[in-house]
Amino acid sequence: MTKSDLHFVIDQLRKDKIIYATEAAAVNSLCLLLMLTSSVMLSGTPLSQTVIFGGALIFAVGFTIFALVGNYKRLQHIKELESQLYAEK
Repeated sequence: MTKSDLHFVIDQLRKDKIIYATEAAAVNSLCLLLMLTSSVMLSGTPLSQTVIFGGALIFAVGFTIFALVGNYKRLQHIKELESQLYAEK
């Protein structure tokens, strides 16, 4: 790989990290909104409330873990590519 190729790949990985972090924030916000809405709209049915609240919570936590693991792997790949880039100098 040439230096410009390495720069391009590193830049794309950094952009992917930002996208995943933004998606995780959006998913968590939507799940929080769903939990709040379900508690107001379904105040008479505690089972439905619990199922929606629990499902949204599990989904939010799961997606956050998915984004964190993915971003960690990207960070490791970025560090590896940067070491290759600086080794070529």
